[in-house]
Amino acid sequence: MKGLWLSLWTVVLSLLFFSCELEGGKAGKALASGENQLYVVSWNVQTFFDAQTSGLEYAEFRGSKSIWSQQLYEHRLERLLDAIQQIDADILVLQEIENMAVMYDISNGLAGRLRGSDAYGWMCFEVEEGSAIGCGVFSRFPLGQKRVHQLDCRTNGDQPQLRPLLEVEVLLEEGENPQAMNLFVCHWKSKSGGEEEAAFWQARQEALLEWQLRRVLADSGETGRGIVCGDFNRELGEFTAFKQASGKVLLGSVAADNGWLHPDTVSAGSYWYQQQWERIDHVFTVGNLEILHFEALSNGPWVQLDESGNLIPFRYALWKDEGYSDHLPVACMISY
Repeated sequence: MKGLWLSLWTVVLSLLFFSCELEGGKAGKALASGENQLYVVSWNVQTFFDAQTSGLEYAEFRGSKSIWSQQLYEHRLERLLDAIQQIDADILVLQEIENMAVMYDISNGLAGRLRGSDAYGWMCFEVEEGSAIGCGVFSRFPLGQKRVHQLDCRTNGDQPQLRPLLEVEVLLEEGENPQAMNLFVCHWKSKSGGEEEAAFWQARQEALLEWQLRRVLADSGETGRGIVCGDFNRELGEFTAFKQASGKVLLGSVAADNGWLHPDTVSAGSYWYQQQWERIDHVFTVGNLEILHFEALSNGPWVQLDESGNLIPFRYALWKDEGYSDHLPVACMISY
């Protein structure tokens, strides 16, 4: 771990390198077919806790007054497995997963459903120590090195708990000279503590992301490329637009394509809040990648009609033992 100054704050990077490979993996349907395309889906699955109490869970999932149980967890897990099978992504990125045990439960459940090139042979996960929820990746493409980047910023008093930036190498083609790209998974500070506080910490999370994107693009020269996805808790309009008509926004100083700005995108949003759509779940690409299609998926059991006839996320309700998440999955077809 070493400190690096970015403007007036300190970024501490904790770089962890190891293979995320699991036995029996396949390289992805798109790769196997030779199409040079991959289908990436990012989904905030809304506080997905297991039935074991660690003490870090949100209040409704622990304590003597909670109805949360192993049975309810298994019901919810089964619904998620159904959804994942229907979504059929080559790379599936999940936010708000409690721990690696949940990742294994998902993996084991999918192993009984998916075979051959449909199977997810690789996965990885990261959560900040002491945090209730983290982010995970399931992939049909081999995964290589994993890096975890975290902020340590004390110029504005106590730092709130911030989820780390997860970076993992995706091997698009294997062999002596494999093609690879870097996948970055974000879950930025929410606005629950106020918009001003959120803006302060999101700016620093953006600076950390920018630093790593610049590294990837510089180290790899013309072959550098990356996908950035997750729940940014930031509307599209809150990013700095750059040549908006061509689908570019700025991540710090790095110009990136954004799925919401793709000319064929018709989805209104991924998060329904106070009777309005918000576009806070994003997929960006940098380098030699092209977004072919982007949408918020609204054609599965994870959506429902509200009283006004709007098709909105089917929010998970513990007390009803029903629902999926308060976010829609966002899906992006990418050419490499």
